Amino acid sequence: MDIHTEHIIAYLEGRLSKEEKNAFEQQLQSSPDFKKEVDDIRFIWETTAELKLHKQINTRQNWEKVSRQIAIDKYKKKILSFIRTSAAVLLIPVLIATYSLFNTLKEWNNLPVEQVELTTAYGLISKITLPDGSEVWLNSGSSISYPKRFTDNKRNIQLTGEAYFKVTSDKSNRFDVLTSNGLKVSAYGTEFNVKAYEDEDKIEATLAKGHIEVTEIGQPVSRTLRPGEQAVYYKNTSRMEVDKVNLAVETSWKDGKMIFRRANMNEIVQRLARHFNVDIKLEGEELYDYNYSATFTTETLSEVLLLLEKTAPIKCTVIEPKQTDDFTYSRRTVIIKTIK
Repeated sequence: MDIHTEHIIAYLEGRLSKEEKNAFEQQLQSSPDFKKEVDDIRFIWETTAELKLHKQINTRQNWEKVSRQIAIDKYKKKILSFIRTSAAVLLIPVLIATYSLFNTLKEWNNLPVEQVELTTAYGLISKITLPDGSEVWLNSGSSISYPKRFTDNKRNIQLTGEAYFKVTSDKSNRFDVLTSNGLKVSAYGTEFNVKAYEDEDKIEATLAKGHIEVTEIGQPVSRTLRPGEQAVYYKNTSRMEVDKVNLAVETSWKDGKMIFRRANMNEIVQRLARHFNVDIKLEGEELYDYNYSATFTTETLSEVLLLLEKTAPIKCTVIEPKQTDDFTYSRRTVIIKTIK
């Protein structure tokens, strides 16, 4: 194995020093050709790593067998010319390498695919990178499930809660987000937001870039969205509406912001409860008639509640956690009442 390849494998195995790792990743960003070469080697490395769990296959020994086939693709013209003059010498090793690669990949594809399940706790936001390089921001109290590797031209994601997706473009492999409430959002390479909390009566899909298709699972008809549009699916009636929306309001949460524009109190309470990991109770039906416009960035819960009190005739009371009989603690609770 040459030194160049050994250096790439050392990066994949996490054996580089901090300085070497930084230099390596800078080259990845600046050189598309180098990135393609690393991706090829990463594919073989991950293949043999997964097979090793089942058959104890030696990664480097397997790499020696398949790297000759990669070299053929990389220097196709030179090797084809050489084969014409030295076919008897080269044909057998090439066929052996190809056969080895074919059987290795065939066996790898037949392995059961492990599912990855991740949950973001209330009060936090997580960022995830999927097997295809797509990026996902997972909002508070949300869960996502996806295969450790995508197969059969499918990129299926299960979502409960809210997530912002930045999908790596791949025209031959559709990217589907399936909600637990009956909606599917499909794309090939774009950016969009899906909000599908189980305790809410609607699902929202908002497009930031490119285009997406929104379909009720099991139904043949889909709606295609353009940037700045939002599809709202009402669970109780199976009705879907599409409207223009303010993208900043719908997607700023991934940057740690909360933007409200004439939002009703019920929506505000839901978002504050998830963002600050508290229970919020409204006392008084007239509270649901209030609309608010505000932007919160780094404010604490106390500061947010104080601002709400200054803009409406309400009183916010915070009840701190208390120890229960089973030695656990209750959640912090906020009670909001109207002032008459």
